[in-house]
Order: sequence, then C-alpha cells, then structure tokens
Amino acid sequence: MIVDSHYHYYQLPSDEKKAREFVAWQLRTGEQASGIRKAVDVVMPLTRDLTADADCEKLIKRMDQCGIDVTVLVAVDVLERGMSDEAVIEMNSACAEAAAKHSDRTLAIASVDPRRTDAPALFRHCIEKLGMMGLKWQPQEGFYVNSKESYEVLKVLNEHGLPLIAHCAPAPHGRAKYCAPILLDDVAMDFPDIDIIAVHMGYMGWRDWAGLAQFKPRICGDLSMWDLMAVTKPHLFRRYLREALDIVGTKQILFGSDGPSFEPWVSIQQWLGTIKGLTTEGADGIKFTEEEVQAILGGNAERVFKLSPGRRS
Repeated sequence: MIVDSHYHYYQLPSDEKKAREFVAWQLRTGEQASGIRKAVDVVMPLTRDLTADADCEKLIKRMDQCGIDVTVLVAVDVLERGMSDEAVIEMNSACAEAAAKHSDRTLAIASVDPRRTDAPALFRHCIEKLGMMGLKWQPQEGFYVNSKESYEVLKVLNEHGLPLIAHCAPAPHGRAKYCAPILLDDVAMDFPDIDIIAVHMGYMGWRDWAGLAQFKPRICGDLSMWDLMAVTKPHLFRRYLREALDIVGTKQILFGSDGPSFEPWVSIQQWLGTIKGLTTEGADGIKFTEEEVQAILGGNAERVFKLSPGRRS
C-alpha cells in the first residue's frame, strides 16, 4: 500500500487579489528551501486547477495515475487568519465530507488552533460528529505544542486514540521556536499513547528530530518538503535520509507530499518515483533496502493511521 500522509485540503479564495497573496506566501517557502524562484503568474493556473476540487474527484484520478492507494487530507486552522469558530467547523466539515465520498481512498484530519477559547469542544465536534481521524497543527504560527491550551485539546485526541500531525521545521512565515522537535518530547512523555508525526522531520534540522525519535518510537516524521531537497540537493537528500534511517530505524518515517504546495516544483508522481528509486544503489554508494522503501511508502502510515483492510491495497 502507498499512502500520502500529508495532503492539504483547501480551495483558493475566489477573490483574485487574496488568491495571489496566498500563492505568493506559499511560494516563499519553496523558493527559500530550493533556491528556485517561481513566478506567481506561472504557478496560479496550476494551483487553481489542483485546488478547484471540493469533492476530490481530480485528486482520486491523480492518485490512480501515481499508484497512491490512500491520501490523508489535512485541514489547517490558524487563529491569525481571522476565521470564526463557525468558519473553522465549516472548513473541517468540507474536508470531512470530501473524504467521506471516497472513504476507501481518503481520510480527513481536523485542525483546530488550541488558542481558541472553545478549542477542545470544537475539536471534539470534528472527531465525534464529523468523523475526522486526527489533529493537524501549525505551531509555527504562534503556540507551543506543550502549552496548557494545547494539552486540553490533546486530552481529547488521546481519548480517541488518534494521531497528532504537527509542523516541525523553520519556515519564512513562521517562528521556529514554536515548532522545534524537542517540544514534542513533552507530548510524547505526557501522552505516551499518541502517535506523533513531525511534519518535515525538522527539514535541515532533522538531526534534532532523529536524536529525539530514536528514544521515542511514537514520534514519527514525514518527508514532505524533502522533495525539494531531493531535486536540488540530491547528494544531501540521500545521505541525510540514509543517516536518519540508520538512527531511528525503519518504522518512523512516512511518505508525504505536502501537496499541492510544492507541486509547482516537484509533482507527486516524480516524488514517488524518487522514493521508489532508492533501492537502486547510487554513484555515491548509498543503499536503501526494499523493506525500508516499503515502510516509508505506506507500511508505517498503515500503522499510525490504523488503516483497515477495507481500504484499497
């Protein structure tokens, strides 16, 4: 089974100015991580096409073309974006409804910023009423995953035995101090039954993640954004991934695209091909086993998301 453990479910704003501002904001991360500049005018048509897909019909076709069996759809709530509690529920509902239409191929992950006054109740609604299957956080926007407010939401997550997916890497539009890997240590200690996915695995700070994860088997990481490294710095990508696997073993690294954010640079199909191709020894002499590649592509995600045999395989 191949699982994309990190795909953003959203639509661009209908207002053209706001849409362009949002795409430009996204492009900053890709440009600074890859060194490759992309013009907003070039990226806009692709992004509009990829996100004009409220029922995920286009996504399913692309999954079929790529050979992806299951995609994990994540919603994103950031308090600073000014959404009301009602709008947050609407956003999560749209994600949940899209996933429900393709229940054998997709699952939905809720997002509720823990700084909201009624965050625990809002998140409980997403899990118990909307049937969502986990929690997605963007702590780099201004909160700590181990804060008092965060713990109140994590209690609900723990109660339902669902995973936490938390951004874990510096970004041009966020504060790195809020998403340092070490902060996940408190969560792992105080909620030992929660599976944690550190999004981006710390990226260029991956050693901090690996140093923690080797002692905390429920702290996983996904390879989203590493596709940029694989394309522009392939020598680092192969070496870093080999070292990460040597440190933490085969069970804690998951494939993730972070789509559609980085698709203007690397298509999901190309990214999948890169991971599948790791079993071929490179000129650098670095080797990856079939077991390691299969664990990354889907085996680890099957465990973390508790994917049932009824899902496509």
